[in-house]
Amino acid sequence: MRQAPPTIARRSRPPDEHPRQGIDYADTTSVQKLHAGIRGENADGRVTIKPFSLWMLVVMGLVFFFAGFFSARDGSDFTVVNGNQGNPPPAQSTVQAVQMSNASAGAVQSTVADANAPGVAHVAMKNMKFSPATIEIKKGDTVEWKNDDITPHTATSPTFDSGSIDSDKSWRHTFTEVGNFPYACTFHPDMKAAVTVK
Repeated sequence: MRQAPPTIARRSRPPDEHPRQGIDYADTTSVQKLHAGIRGENADGRVTIKPFSLWMLVVMGLVFFFAGFFSARDGSDFTVVNGNQGNPPPAQSTVQAVQMSNASAGAVQSTVADANAPGVAHVAMKNMKFSPATIEIKKGDTVEWKNDDITPHTATSPTFDSGSIDSDKSWRHTFTEVGNFPYACTFHPDMKAAVTVK
């Protein structure tokens, strides 16, 4: 004789205990609005940016650009400065010490011969300035202009013209006559400097 499986008594919930989660399911219009909002039927599918925030980004970008431009133009340097400003770098002091210790007759003669040899003077174009602004060289020496800015520059005078010198490029000119040679950048007329040849 087989026994019937035990029956489990199920407790039925009273009608007012349905989990509603704050939504009245009896109200069909609210449910339809909820489903329409989830499916995005009322949205047109475009993403919009408020004009105020876009304008604010443009204004802030311009403020940062001009602040950087004018701080670079005025020569403001925001790098960390070493407290030993008056001391020369170690490499130069080592070279000077070696030159002073080798002050024999042969060393003096080679120094005199090197002093008469044509040299190369360097001028950097940085922060919208020529550095150094004035330079003194001997007749037959060469000046090399190196552009360390992000914009092109020129070194232009009545006797020489470099043309456009792009960023990280350089140009050289050998001075064969004695005199004072003022020059400027044709792109940035406020950039002025001079070479004195003796």
